[in-house]
Amino acid sequence: MLGVFITIEGVEGSGKSTQLFRLSERLRQIGLPLLVSKEPGGTALGRELRRLLLEPHASGDAWCPDAELLLFYADRAQHLERVIRPALAEGMIVLVDRFEDSTRAYQGASGVPETALDRLSELVLKGLRPHLTILLDVDPELSLQRVEVRNLSMGPEFSETRFDKAELDFHRRVRKRFLAIAQSNPNRVALIPARDAVDDVEAAIWGRVAPLLRNAGFGVD
Repeated sequence: MLGVFITIEGVEGSGKSTQLFRLSERLRQIGLPLLVSKEPGGTALGRELRRLLLEPHASGDAWCPDAELLLFYADRAQHLERVIRPALAEGMIVLVDRFEDSTRAYQGASGVPETALDRLSELVLKGLRPHLTILLDVDPELSLQRVEVRNLSMGPEFSETRFDKAELDFHRRVRKRFLAIAQSNPNRVALIPARDAVDDVEAAIWGRVAPLLRNAGFGVD
């Protein structure tokens, strides 16, 4: 693997989309080889899975936890095979909105046991881990307020995801699991407070990304 793999994680409303855009624009302005993607939905087939996973179904039925888990890993397997691994092999910087940590946080908060997560992770990732994970941390009370404002601003054609509508206690469990992941992986996960001003969050992220890219041989001041 020649490239650099960076993921951005966080609860709903943590500011991931904003910071992903700012970081990707900064890297493009420098002229670095960059691929930006997301999960679920980083491939053509993945976009179909994203719709099935995130949009409420017309039947009113919902995925059981095991079925939901398998669909997320099916999306990840396709994404790794068709997008992430080839880009890394070409020496690119790969920037992904959500990855393995989101599955462990969200599906774990839904009651999926760690043993199931471990088995599927081993099968699909085959040892691949991000070089750096940016975890934007904010308390769920504030993050859900942000989600509500964002969704209202998107207009009537915008559809909330199932996770937007989840109960506050679920989002608290998700955040707790994210924080546990950060504590267990201090060399990989950069915990960035997301309550701060957008510019301050951007600066904190760059403070972790820039040294990583310099050490990997990319031209970063």
